[in-house]
Amino acid sequence: MSSKQNDYTTNTVSMLTYWTRRYVLVLLGSLLLLAVAAGIWIRISTYDHIYDMLELRAEQLVDLNGQAPEESEFSNRLRQMEERPHEPKHLFPEADIKEDDSSNRLEMEAGLHEPRPPIPDVVHTVDTAGNIKIIKKYENEAIDTSALFAVPPSYQNVLAGENVRDQVNVASQTWLRIGVPVYQDGTICKALYISMPVDNQIRGPYGLLALLTGIITLAGWLVLYFLSRRLIHPLREVAAAAQSIAEGKYDPVLPQEVKERELQQLIESFRYMAAQLKQLEQLRSVLLAGVSHELRTPITSIRGMIQAVHNKIVTGAKAEEFLQISWNEAKRLQQMVEELLDFSSFEAGAAPIKGEPVNLSSLISEVIHQLSVLPEFSNIRFDAALPAEPVWLNGDAGRLRQMFLNLFDNSKKAAATLLRITFQIHDHRIMVDIEDNGKGIEATDQPFIFERFYRGSARQAIGRGLGLGLTISRLLAHAHGGDLVLLRTSPAGTTFRLSLTRSLK
Repeated sequence: MSSKQNDYTTNTVSMLTYWTRRYVLVLLGSLLLLAVAAGIWIRISTYDHIYDMLELRAEQLVDLNGQAPEESEFSNRLRQMEERPHEPKHLFPEADIKEDDSSNRLEMEAGLHEPRPPIPDVVHTVDTAGNIKIIKKYENEAIDTSALFAVPPSYQNVLAGENVRDQVNVASQTWLRIGVPVYQDGTICKALYISMPVDNQIRGPYGLLALLTGIITLAGWLVLYFLSRRLIHPLREVAAAAQSIAEGKYDPVLPQEVKERELQQLIESFRYMAAQLKQLEQLRSVLLAGVSHELRTPITSIRGMIQAVHNKIVTGAKAEEFLQISWNEAKRLQQMVEELLDFSSFEAGAAPIKGEPVNLSSLISEVIHQLSVLPEFSNIRFDAALPAEPVWLNGDAGRLRQMFLNLFDNSKKAAATLLRITFQIHDHRIMVDIEDNGKGIEATDQPFIFERFYRGSARQAIGRGLGLGLTISRLLAHAHGGDLVLLRTSPAGTTFRLSLTRSLK
């Protein structure tokens, strides 16, 4: 493994760890927000519930049996408690408290579905002069609740006939207090305050909320963890296959049965890519050997023949023949080197294309005339249906000529005896079909004919060329804003279609 790959391994984490961490953070953050909102709602609803209970209890104590306020049992008992503050601890003995139907109905209407709580822990009154009478103290004497018995700021509102709700903080606890007016002889004589600690009432719901938040977080993490493991397992196998290919092994082990459509598509594409890479690697090895052979052969031939002439091994007409052969081999070698240079230039984007008006029909006619006088094209009959009017485009006449020479030369190598050129002009597009009656292209070779250095089975048999003709021709077509495609091929012949962009002169 390279140092760069080691850096990737060191500086990254697995997908399972990455996504589960972030999922847990997002889930926990969302649940915490919901928990805070729920906690606020629980606090508000619990406070309202306790206030309702305290208010209902206070009103029941003021008028327990529905009597007139000044004649109520509570008023009589309250007066007795104030006259003898040290005797009973409760306003009413437990045996005297009646759970009548009207009381239950009032509690149900107020939303009190739980059993009625005991008498509140702290009860005191404040008369119109501001005098405080303590009716019941908090049973836990270790806690100082004296702050509850101060004159509340709102007692004037109670004496005015209002029911008042407020909160008091005592010994790090929150107490809820309700104040209601007490009547005597038809007038308000004092304010009754009932107080109750609330922290214990909300601690249970808060604990339950925290427990539910933890359980949901854990359950969500477990679900994501196992789902991620199921998803990541085939991805790990694909990553291992990619590493195997990087190491030069083109038969990687890939998952066979995957239910997810996207993963199956990824695996199939990867399998196809691996097969293509394997084939191209084999092709590269074969082509490298072929290119080396193609370059070495003319050099060896030229060297041997020139040496024979130089050493007077051959003389006269034979020496002239050797020199002519050497000349031809030198031209072939030059052509191959030029093809390599052209291909390298086009691959690097460094081959400029001149933008000048070119009459395409006239250029093709010149190329046909040039080839017709060559001995190697003597067996080929050209049938060119060229337009009578000029067909103009902006391009490089030399590069376009090179492209047609490559295409016509391919037809010659395919043993064609007839080469037909036809034009189709549609608005701003020019399509030129080059059709021959050669032996066609093998089905196994067709997907690769435009690949660099690819030579078909027939070319490999005769051992000629670098396999760059069609590659360079397509690059030239792209450089002129067009394309070159294989239109059709069969044992009866092959047709290539060249499309270019037409322009007005």
